[in-house]
Amino acid sequence: MPGPTALPRPLRLAIAGAALAGALALTVPAPAYASELVTNGGFEQVGADGLPTGWKIVEAWGTYKARVVDGAGPDGSRALVMETGDLADNVTVGQDVPNADPARPQAYRVAFDQKAEDITGYGGYLSTDYTGQIHARTTGTTGWHRVSRLIIAPKGATLQKLWPRLGFSTGRMLIDNVSVEPVEGDVVGANPLPTGGVNLSWDFGSLTGAPARYEIHRASHPGFTPDRRTLLRTVPDVPFAEDGTARPGQRYAYRIVALAADGGRLGTTAPETVTTPVRFEDNQGTDVLSATETGRSTRLAWRLKAGTRGPVTLYAGHRRIGTYDADDRGVTLPPGRDKDAPSFTLTARDGRTLATARVARLQHPRLWVDDARLATVRGAIQQPGTPKATWEALVSRVAHGLPAYNYAAGEAEAAWARDAALLYLVGGDPAYAQVAYDALIQAGQRMPLTHPLNTGNAGPSLASAYDWAYGGWTEEQRAKARDVLGKAAAMLETTWHPNMDYPDKASNWVSVTRGGELALRLALRGDGEYDLQERRIAVLTDQMARHLDAGFSDTGWYQEGYDYLDYDLSIGAPGVIAALDAGIDALKQPWHRPQLANLLMHSVSAQPDRARLQWGVGYPTGGTAVAALAFTNVPEEQRAAFLWQYEKTVGGGGGVFGLLNYPYGVAPQDPDGGPAAVREALLDDHSGAYQFRSRYQDADDVLVGLGNRNHHHAGWNLAETFGISLLGQDVTWARQPAKDTAKTELYSKPFVDGKVEPVVGEGRTLQSRAYPGQGGGFLSLDGSANYKLARAQRDVAVDLRPVGGADAVIAVHDSFADGAPHTYAWQLAPEAGTAIAFGETESGARTFLFTKGGAYLKGWVLTPEGAELSVDKGAFRVTRSGTEADFRIVLAVGRGTPPSATTSGGALTLGDTTYDLDDLKGHAPAWR
Repeated sequence: MPGPTALPRPLRLAIAGAALAGALALTVPAPAYASELVTNGGFEQVGADGLPTGWKIVEAWGTYKARVVDGAGPDGSRALVMETGDLADNVTVGQDVPNADPARPQAYRVAFDQKAEDITGYGGYLSTDYTGQIHARTTGTTGWHRVSRLIIAPKGATLQKLWPRLGFSTGRMLIDNVSVEPVEGDVVGANPLPTGGVNLSWDFGSLTGAPARYEIHRASHPGFTPDRRTLLRTVPDVPFAEDGTARPGQRYAYRIVALAADGGRLGTTAPETVTTPVRFEDNQGTDVLSATETGRSTRLAWRLKAGTRGPVTLYAGHRRIGTYDADDRGVTLPPGRDKDAPSFTLTARDGRTLATARVARLQHPRLWVDDARLATVRGAIQQPGTPKATWEALVSRVAHGLPAYNYAAGEAEAAWARDAALLYLVGGDPAYAQVAYDALIQAGQRMPLTHPLNTGNAGPSLASAYDWAYGGWTEEQRAKARDVLGKAAAMLETTWHPNMDYPDKASNWVSVTRGGELALRLALRGDGEYDLQERRIAVLTDQMARHLDAGFSDTGWYQEGYDYLDYDLSIGAPGVIAALDAGIDALKQPWHRPQLANLLMHSVSAQPDRARLQWGVGYPTGGTAVAALAFTNVPEEQRAAFLWQYEKTVGGGGGVFGLLNYPYGVAPQDPDGGPAAVREALLDDHSGAYQFRSRYQDADDVLVGLGNRNHHHAGWNLAETFGISLLGQDVTWARQPAKDTAKTELYSKPFVDGKVEPVVGEGRTLQSRAYPGQGGGFLSLDGSANYKLARAQRDVAVDLRPVGGADAVIAVHDSFADGAPHTYAWQLAPEAGTAIAFGETESGARTFLFTKGGAYLKGWVLTPEGAELSVDKGAFRVTRSGTEADFRIVLAVGRGTPPSATTSGGALTLGDTTYDLDDLKGHAPAWR
């Protein structure tokens, strides 16, 4: 997901990907190249812009500086100094370094001198394309110290990026003497993490074939010989893994042993020695408890929020089991000790409940399905209806094979395996189990394991294919399948990207990578060589809980837009639901808090093209993959109404989760007669995001989305202060640009001096309320801090009753003022092919008219003196200039003949309803 080079631009995109990757090499002649590949790594040459020659600003926002300072280096030479002034700021300097030999994996020694001066927040560091963050990540104040890391560039890589960064921090970081030198032979690189793990990557340049597995060995001195006493773990044929057992302040030497299929040793790397941080960062923000049946015993494991101290007490049901230290992390209860308790509770010293868990069993299938659900599905697909249509769509898709799965390499095969596995699980045909196995093995062969999103995307599909088809495979097939899942999990446990690691967990990167890995871990745990993986599952559970809390408001609104909400949860939610199925209750409240189903109901129309409201970088039409997962999130009282919406917008296209999560036994209910929550406006004052809907019937439904951007976090977003998204009569009357942010003609919002607002996230809601008896409401919004003006206020009445022959009316009063004169443009951008006419005068107002397919949007510009009306590239504008500018505009949408209105000053009367644009707050529409 590429991003811009600098702000101020309203769209702050995710930082370009940096992922650990590698591949096994064939023996090739040693290339000829210079030992040092970095240009101006000592920062002695400086350009006219003050930046070191050969380096550039890759990304920056907020208050930042990046410059070369004379005498600042460790030997009195020049050094690069990077500064930020706010915890939300970022500055990244970069250089592209050519890869020495793209024909094979290549090891490099990256080294640099680093110093910190009063750094608070996340910290400063240097990252590369292939290992991501090279720790030391540094905070506080330190002297100069040398950092040296070995990285592996994968086959096919033509260059690597060196990126010194200071992000989500304040303070100064100094960097000097950056070098990158190729390294030959059988090598392992070790990268200690501030949080305690050690990321490992390796390459066997001497081998002519591919090993079947690798052993990871660790000792306290580099001269050790690998044996059973030094063995940490064995991993499948993947060149990276994490040592999660490291202790603080320890000097460790690592060696990797390559094994043949028969277990014989093919080679051993030279040792790599590192020292772990004296203190580990504990970033756990969620209390997590799990309870797992292991034979006749029950294993309880916990990981508690950072800083939790003292004794904790464990209960089986209401029976006290025992008191333990918070750091014990778990206990195994012998047979009979738990008295067959279905659930467990962990409490603090003061009796406060920390976490609860229900007992999980490890038999397959264990994810997203149980015997009762399977029996229901088998009966439902014999009867006409959406489940039968969903089943038939899956059968058809699997029969068409890989061409029916338009995804990236590895992801496509994994999705094919998933679908075939469910057909086996439901129908029992062993041929489907074989299809699932073959596709899963192909996924393992084709998945590049070079980018965290690509691997995360495949995670839930691999997990479900393995779990659901398990009963139809031999032990040998299961073991080979575990290797595929294990390779993907190893990639995800070692990968890094700032959007995954920053304290702000709102980005879709968190959900895709951590949620995808969580699904894999839950599918694998306890099988073959895989233990219960309690430490890692607790970390992933915390990551997903924090992501749901940070990324989604109570209304379900998601900053990055509908398409990313759909993508985020399509990958992340299966892991969340699998954890809940495994009895891990820590995700229950985070998953059920956002009103996801209600947001979909308010945002996705019943138009034939499934047009939807736009915000973030969401597109005007598209799929609704997340809808089937939202059945597990929707409150019971809204389930029937959401099912009505689902039948209209998804139907038989819900895939495996549409079949498993379908609310069997629930009859669809017309939402217009449903609970008040789905009929009323959806008001989100925290985010400044509002959705209104007139009804749930057909293409003539009117949907209105209004934005103010009261909040901002890392990730994709849009300049949407005073933005409007408007659907109705099978037409998108007001759209937004999605990712085409440079095309101003695609925005429906005010511009100041031809530009969108320079700041996002500083808006305020002065008042919001829903109108009783309908889906509309009133808003008073302050966008002055976003626009950086003395005044920028919007009062708007969204009246979704039929009024004066129109289906709905929107009355808007936007008021701007500043000490300096500006040109203000109030713009609506309808969908392509919409006819626009303007300029007629009606009762003292200037009018404009959008028409398409027998439908209309008519607008009145009240007090039009000094306003210029125009059309540019398909967008309609009202323009005013000066130190103040007011826009009093009324919009009416409908079909047939547009209505006429009368005006008096700042008031407009349509039918028997008057809208006073100077007192919209007082507008009180009658109930239907």
